[in-house]
Amino acid sequence: MTRSGRGFALTLIVAASLAGCSTSGASSPQGGGGRILRVAYDREIDVLNVFTSQNLVDISFSMVEGLVTTNERNEYIPVLAKEIPTEANGRVVRGKDGSVRMTWPLQENVRWHDGLTFTSADVCFTWRFVTDPKSMTYNREQYIGIKSCEMPDAHTVVFVWDGAYAYYAGLFEGILPRHVFLKADGKTEMTVDEIVNYEPYNRGPGLVGTGPFRFAEWKTGEYIRVVRNPEYWRGKDFPKIDEIVWAFIPDNNTRLLALKSGRYDWGRIQPTQVSVVRNLPASEVHLIDANSVMHFDLAIRTETGRALFDDVRVRRAIFHAIDREGMAKKLMEGAVKVAEGPINPNSPYHNAKVTTYPYDLARSRRLLDEAGWTMGEDGVRRKNGRRFSFVMLNRAGSTDRILLAQVIQAGLKAVGVEVNFETLESAAWTQRWRSGKWEAIVSAWFLPADPGITGLYACKGANNMAGFCDPALDEILERSDQALSFETRMPLLHEAQAKLAEQARMLPLYQNVMPEVVTKRVSGYRGSGTNFGSFWNLWQWRLDEGWK
Repeated sequence: MTRSGRGFALTLIVAASLAGCSTSGASSPQGGGGRILRVAYDREIDVLNVFTSQNLVDISFSMVEGLVTTNERNEYIPVLAKEIPTEANGRVVRGKDGSVRMTWPLQENVRWHDGLTFTSADVCFTWRFVTDPKSMTYNREQYIGIKSCEMPDAHTVVFVWDGAYAYYAGLFEGILPRHVFLKADGKTEMTVDEIVNYEPYNRGPGLVGTGPFRFAEWKTGEYIRVVRNPEYWRGKDFPKIDEIVWAFIPDNNTRLLALKSGRYDWGRIQPTQVSVVRNLPASEVHLIDANSVMHFDLAIRTETGRALFDDVRVRRAIFHAIDREGMAKKLMEGAVKVAEGPINPNSPYHNAKVTTYPYDLARSRRLLDEAGWTMGEDGVRRKNGRRFSFVMLNRAGSTDRILLAQVIQAGLKAVGVEVNFETLESAAWTQRWRSGKWEAIVSAWFLPADPGITGLYACKGANNMAGFCDPALDEILERSDQALSFETRMPLLHEAQAKLAEQARMLPLYQNVMPEVVTKRVSGYRGSGTNFGSFWNLWQWRLDEGWK
């Protein structure tokens, strides 16, 4: 899920029928012939609105486009925008009052699926929606620095910011069609609450985009089907595929069997399943290095959390008791590498020279002794009458994270720390996590190509659920957000990562890898580990003739 500001499991949940094998009665449509791409997808999504969904929005992106996307090289590239504004091309201008004007030229001759023309009015409508506090936009805080949206003409938009904001190029990954959200008079816009809850758009029949595919069908619990947009603005030769069926296959093993059967053309599997599919004659497995780190979080929003974890020596002791190398090499069968920070090691913003926490039980015990936690007769440490015991929150169905939690539990037991588990269904887990009423979790974020971590670790960060606060770190993060050049921003993000590691606020476990199984019938695929996903160039994908 950040996506920046969105927490997401890498475990894919999907449902589909196989020859001789079915999942909860789910079925995959046979389609009406033609070039049909069948996707074994991770879960049934919540809504198709890219701004209010709490899932990754691969399916929506097949129909909905934004000003930008990211490619397989972690680069922002324009889509509905002709060009991304920069100071170098003269489209970013700093005002004497500290404001910043960003001019976005838009593609011309783009039409919505219903035939109406895409214009700057749609972009400004989208801006008004996402910045409204009631919009439920997952990363609204990234937009609120935009104070006005100007429309010099139908194909130009000017955003006026209250100051420099480094991550502007990754915003507006989707654009909403203003005309779809007008009331019966054709002039008055729906309220934000009405847009958020507008069922025809959220569930598909009323979804209108500019993308290469149009909505066709959503069969609850089974699949979403989209069909080729014959009027796609990139030209009559695109897309090359007639139809896509996104089948929901919830079980990891069932999904693996589905992909091995050859009935699906794309699907993600677990890192531990890679060896099983390496030699499939009709498919290839691609190990996509994700902009995502699996990490262990401690929190201090509860009374128990503050009492146990407020001392940095304790947090460091806990981290030294966790065998991350064992997790990577044994539990994940060597498919992943230990991480030492929240930013992808392939990113130029990654700082490799930070405080690390190697597995060292003796050091862990020594730090706990220094912090005044002495061993009790029951094997659990005590201080001032309190046992060192806390609850770790697990999400049902996230088998990989639960296994990691068990490794953590065993390591901490060895140094006198008791860990108990509470397992909740996904929706309840998310609600509890967002409330901050927990002591520890295993989680993961998807970060954008140009990584922003302020929302995760600033005192008032929208996704700082753990509750830690360091005004000095806030100052560094704020300066990094205002730096528009790589040369200025890079050292600030390096400094921020060093501070995070020193403070032991969270322990990176390993760099997430997304194994994607793709049949050899697919060409044009270029897997991406960014928060925008591997379907970023779906309009270019092709299928070999004669496939079934």
